[in-house]
Amino acid sequence: MKTLLVGLILLISFVGFSQVNQGSSGVQTFNIGTKKTEKNGGQTSEKKSVDVGSSEKELFLISKKDDKAPEITLISPIEDSGKPLVVSSMKLQITGSVADESGILSVIVNNAEAVVAADGKFQADVLLAYGENTIQIKAIDIHKNLQIKTLTVERKAGEIKDVVPNVSENLTSFIHISWLMTGKSPYSTTFESFKVKACIEAKEEIIETQIFNNGVLLTKLSKTDLKFRGGCNYSIEQDVVLKNGINEVKIIAKTNKGTQESVISVNYSPLNSRYYALIIGVDNYLDDKIQDLDQPVKDAAKLKTILQSNYTFNQEDIIMLSNPTKADIIGTLHELRKKITANDNLLIFYAGHGYWDEEMQLGYWLPTDANNDNPVNWIPNTDLTNYISAIKSKHTLLIADACFSGGIFKTRTAFNNQMALEKLMELKSRKAMTSGTLTEVPDKSVFIDYLVRRLTENQNKYISSEQLFSDMRIAVINNSDNIPQYGTIHNTGDEGGDFVFILR
Repeated sequence: MKTLLVGLILLISFVGFSQVNQGSSGVQTFNIGTKKTEKNGGQTSEKKSVDVGSSEKELFLISKKDDKAPEITLISPIEDSGKPLVVSSMKLQITGSVADESGILSVIVNNAEAVVAADGKFQADVLLAYGENTIQIKAIDIHKNLQIKTLTVERKAGEIKDVVPNVSENLTSFIHISWLMTGKSPYSTTFESFKVKACIEAKEEIIETQIFNNGVLLTKLSKTDLKFRGGCNYSIEQDVVLKNGINEVKIIAKTNKGTQESVISVNYSPLNSRYYALIIGVDNYLDDKIQDLDQPVKDAAKLKTILQSNYTFNQEDIIMLSNPTKADIIGTLHELRKKITANDNLLIFYAGHGYWDEEMQLGYWLPTDANNDNPVNWIPNTDLTNYISAIKSKHTLLIADACFSGGIFKTRTAFNNQMALEKLMELKSRKAMTSGTLTEVPDKSVFIDYLVRRLTENQNKYISSEQLFSDMRIAVINNSDNIPQYGTIHNTGDEGGDFVFILR
């Protein structure tokens, strides 16, 4: 009795939970009540019954089906706000990536299956007809969810003309023009004549090359005129005469497939020079037999201050040597020789003892380690003129405030204020001004006082060294026993130009 009661209770519980229906096909369906369970951090999932055969009395529970479509990201070509992509090639490679939480079944590009990597990246090649093409990218996941992305590509048709069309935008892959001058465009020069150098690397044969200056054809070079040099298929060197200001120089290379061109700008102005200064003051001598001086280092410092504050001498381009040895001076001149270019200007100033050897007809500077009885550490004028000749500056001006400083000259030039400023700056120059001739000068220098004063008081944007000397010469003569000198340093490459000071 007790056993029968327990069985009845269990049967009632089971019937309350489920019902068994007999379908017309004879398949039994268990309609099991839906139950929600917590899973994966709070997200809910539903579990339901499924149809099973009459011979299978088991219950199957499965997760809810994914209904979210895959995501497609296009990598190449890059889309441009819905604008059609324009190409000239017959074949276009499509690359991108797809992502889906359940897994990708396939990627179809224009009805052809693309290659898909494990990380979802895909690739496919599409053949293009001339004109507008529609490319359709389909991504399908394992639940048959579908995402479609559409891309419009125009294959540009060529035009038949009597002349070869300019397709320079497509020639960069097999024609490259590079300029071989130091620096980059816009180039700056103080010389009216400028040599352009270029290298043309080409996979196609160059038929002709043209060089233009400011829109004017300078020369045409046939393929037989072009030279092979190193890595260049064709090497070009051409002298160009520049106008004052900005000039446009252009090279055009022609092949059977079209033309390629490259343009640079060259700024020509005599005022484009960089200004260097070597300022030397010696007033302390190691040899007790050589009298110390009071003013040279102070005078040198005054000149340095006015040059960097009022004129176009940058602080980093001014070298100040206070009581240097012979090795210091010669070493610095050697470094300047390596640094200064043909566009630059150099001012050399020396204040200290000087010496004139009458028998040898040779003048010397005496650095701090000079010995009264041994000239081994003296600096002869010949060494100075050799360095001045070797330093490839546009203009070099030597200013010497020392005893017997006039010995630097072999010749002296007459004043020539009639020459235009631009011409003075264009022509190379090697000039000097000194505080006296072959005589002693006092420690307290009237020459340096008037030099600094005239540079300080000057209001002109440009003042040549000759004009500067002319402005101070009479004042120095009237206020001292010395006659200052100005002229050309002989055999150092002077061509009649002049050093020009430029106000900031």
